[in-house]
Amino acid sequence: MIGSYGAKTRIIDLSQYFNFPRASQRGQWWRDLAEKIRKYPTGLQKSWGIPFRMGGDSGPRVISVTKDTSDVVIDIGAKANYLCFLHEWNQIPETIRMEDPQEGLVVAEYVLTYADGSSHAQFIRGRFEVAMSESPGPPWLALPFNMFETVDPASPPPEIKWGDAQPGLHLGWGVPRIYAMPNPYPEKKIKSLAIRGLCESPLVVAGLTLYQGSAHPLSHLPRRTYRVETDDKPAKIAQAEVDMGVVARIEHTLGPRDGKWLRSPYAGLTAKEPEWAGEDLIELVGAPDATVSIMLEGTRRPVKFSLGEAFYKGKSESEGARLRVLGKRRQWMKVRIIDTSTGQPTPARVHFSGSAGEYIAPYGHHSQINANWFEDYGADVMVGNRNYAYVHGEFNTDLPVGDLFVEVCKGFEYEPIRKKVTVKPGQEVLDITIDRWKDLRREGWVTADTHVHFISPHTAWLEAQAEGVNVVNLLASQWGRLFTNVGDYIGRVGINENDTIVYVGTENRNHMLGHMSMLGTQGLPVYPMCCGGPTESWVGDPDFMLLAEWALENKRKGGLVIRPHYPYCGHTEDPVCILKGLVDALEIRLDSFALQEWYRYLNCGYRVAVVGGTDKMSAGTALGQLRTYAKLDTNEPFTYDNWAAAVRAGRTVSTNGPLIDLIVEGRGIGESIELPESGGTVEVLAVAESAWPLSKIELVHNGRVVFTESAPKGSRSIRLKTKVEVKGSGWIAARCFGQEGRAAFYLAAHTSPVYLKCGDTRAFDGPAMEHMLALVEGGIEYLNTIATAFDEPSRKRMVKLFKEAQQELKGRLVVEGKYIHHHGNGQYHTHGHGVIADHRH
Repeated sequence: MIGSYGAKTRIIDLSQYFNFPRASQRGQWWRDLAEKIRKYPTGLQKSWGIPFRMGGDSGPRVISVTKDTSDVVIDIGAKANYLCFLHEWNQIPETIRMEDPQEGLVVAEYVLTYADGSSHAQFIRGRFEVAMSESPGPPWLALPFNMFETVDPASPPPEIKWGDAQPGLHLGWGVPRIYAMPNPYPEKKIKSLAIRGLCESPLVVAGLTLYQGSAHPLSHLPRRTYRVETDDKPAKIAQAEVDMGVVARIEHTLGPRDGKWLRSPYAGLTAKEPEWAGEDLIELVGAPDATVSIMLEGTRRPVKFSLGEAFYKGKSESEGARLRVLGKRRQWMKVRIIDTSTGQPTPARVHFSGSAGEYIAPYGHHSQINANWFEDYGADVMVGNRNYAYVHGEFNTDLPVGDLFVEVCKGFEYEPIRKKVTVKPGQEVLDITIDRWKDLRREGWVTADTHVHFISPHTAWLEAQAEGVNVVNLLASQWGRLFTNVGDYIGRVGINENDTIVYVGTENRNHMLGHMSMLGTQGLPVYPMCCGGPTESWVGDPDFMLLAEWALENKRKGGLVIRPHYPYCGHTEDPVCILKGLVDALEIRLDSFALQEWYRYLNCGYRVAVVGGTDKMSAGTALGQLRTYAKLDTNEPFTYDNWAAAVRAGRTVSTNGPLIDLIVEGRGIGESIELPESGGTVEVLAVAESAWPLSKIELVHNGRVVFTESAPKGSRSIRLKTKVEVKGSGWIAARCFGQEGRAAFYLAAHTSPVYLKCGDTRAFDGPAMEHMLALVEGGIEYLNTIATAFDEPSRKRMVKLFKEAQQELKGRLVVEGKYIHHHGNGQYHTHGHGVIADHRH
C-alpha cells in the first residue's frame, strides 16, 4: 500500500466449487450456454486491474445456481472492503417478458456470514448487478470484463479501423462482468459466502477476489493532467501504465507557461515555436487506489505513485520524484471574446493552457488534434506545433480554477494576444479582449480563402468568422473513389451571414494537365470534376475535358476561374488557359518558383491576377492563413458577385500576414496606365503594414526588383516612394517580406500588377514564350500518346485546343521575336531575352 491509498487483494480459488458445465447438458439452450462459458478466459486474469483466478481448459468452469439448486457455500476467513465477482445472469428464453420489464427483479443472493455469527445478504438484481434482456443497456453496477483502452486517433494500431479510433477509445467488452459488492462490516472477518439462486434462469460466478482499499475499486477519479517533477530536468516519459485505470494520453509541451511564453514573438504566427523546456505531461484515469508506474527516459526501472494521493492531496512522492495534479478543480463558466472596436463578442481562434503548458480544449473541441489528411474536419486546428479551437464570441466550457494562459488570434487585422488570467472559484464569466489595429474592410477590401476542402459549410463559416475572412470558397472534388463536399454543392451562395459568405464550388483536376478551381458556379456543377485517372480520378477514368473547357463552361455559368496552387500539380495546360484569357487569377504560395512562373506570363503581356488560398485539407492548416484581399467598389454592396468582379478586375493582394497596397501615378492595383510608345517615368507609392515585423518592401517592374526599402531591425510599417523609368509595355507590382532568422521570417505579401501600356506595343519575353511552348508541345504528345482518351473525337478536340495555343506562341516568337521559322516541335533559343530575376521568397 502506498501511503493511505493503494489496494490489497486476495484471490479466492473457486475451482473446488465449480459445477458447470458438466460432460453432458440437458437441452439445446443449456448446451449453448456451456459452449459460451467454455470461451471464457482461463487461469489468472485481470479485470479492471483486479486479479482473478478463473477455471481451466477442461472440467467445470463456473458456479451455476438457480432456485432449484442448493446454495454454494465458500470458505473465506478474511476481511475485505469489497468482494469482487465475475458473474453473469443468463436468461432462459421462455422466462423473458419484454412486455413487462421488471428492473430490480431479485435473481440471486450473496450471503456473508461473519466470524461473530452475524450475516448480511446482498440481493443480485436484474439491470442493477447483472444485465437483463427486458431492459436494454448495461447493468448499472457491473462493468464489462475488459476495461476500455485509449487509442491514438492520429496513429491507431492496424487492427482498429480509422473511424473506430477517432473517439480515442477501444471500448470495454466481454463477459462475465465484474461487480464489486460493498461489505457493510469491513472490520469483521468474513467466515463464508453463500451463493443462492432465486429464479429459474442461472446465475454463473466465474471468479471471486477480496479487495481492501480506500474506495470503490470500479469508481474512477475524473480525468486530470499530471506532471512528473524531478530535481534535475523536465520529465520525458518513456512508458507509463495504471494498474486500475488507463493512461488517457501523454502530451508533450514546449515548456511551462511564464513570462517567456507571454513575450514570445510567435503569438498568432503559423511557424513552429521552439521548445525552451519541453516536458511530457500525462493524463490519467483510474480508481483512487490505483498505482501509476512511470518509466522516465534514461532510467532502468519505473517510479510508482499513488493516483488517489496525487489527486486528493495534490501530489504523490516516490524515490525523489513527484506526481502532481494540474487543474484539479474545474468549473463551468461562460467565456466571451470581446472586440474592443465594437464592444461586442466576436469569434476567434483561441488557445488555453495551464501553467505547465497543458492544452485545455474548450468543451466540444479536441485536446489532441488529428492533423492527418482528411482525418479531422471539425473546428480545431494545429498551427505550427500549437493547438487551437475555433469558437464563437460567447461559449460555455469548463476551466480549471487558478492561473490560465490564453492566446487569441483573429486574422491579420487584430493584434494577436497572449495573456495570463486567473479564474476564481465561483466565477461565472471570463471576458478576454482583442484589439483591432487595422480595418481595411471600411476601405472596401474584403478577404477570401479561395481554396478550402472537407469541412462543412457551417464549420467553414465559423472558422472564417474567427479568422477574419469574408469569403470562403469550399471546393468539392474527387480523389480516386473518394468524393468530398459534393452534397454541400447547391449552385448558389450557401451561407451569407454577419459579413461572411460561404460558396461551394468544385476543384476540377487532372494529374497531368493541372488543376482548375470553379468558383461561384451557378446552377449545375462543371462535371466531371476529375478525369485522366490516378491520382486525381479513379483508375481507368479517361481524359475527357481540358482545363480550358472546364474554365469556359464555368464562365458560361457565371463563375470565377482560379488556377489553384499555381504552378504545381500537373503544370502542363497552363499556357492554353491563360493565353485564351480563361483564368481570372493564379493562386500563388509566394515562393520563388511560383512567382517566376507568374512573371513569365505578365512579361508576355498576359494579364492574370494573384490570389491567396490555403488548400486546407486537414486540421493542420488554419483557414485563411494564406488569403486574398480584393478591393471592392465602396459604392457597391458586399456580395459574392461583387467580390468575384474585383478578382476578375485584378484588384487583389495575396498575403499570409502583411497588408500591402500599391499606387502608380494615382492608379490602384489592377488598373492600367497609358503611356507614349517611347515610355516615360511613373511615380510609385507602396506601403506594407503588419502585426509582425517586416524586413523590406520591394518594387517589381517586368520581373525585376527595381527598388527596395529595408528595415534591418524590423518594422511594422514600411513605406516606399520612388519614380520608375518605363521603356515599354509591362507591369509594376509590390511585394514585402518578414525578417529572416526571426519568428515571422516567412511572412510575405504580393500585389497584383498595375499594367503599363506604351502605345500599341505589347510586352514580350522570348525565353518565357519558349517555356510555354515546351509545356504546350509536351501536352500534345501526352494526349496523342499515353493519355486514356474517352474516344477519338474527344482526343482530337483536346489536341486542337493545345495546337491553337501552340500556333499563337510560334507566331509571336516569329513576328515579335523575329525568330527563324520553326519546323516541328522543340524549343526556340532566345539567348537571354527577358531574364527573370532570382526571387528568394
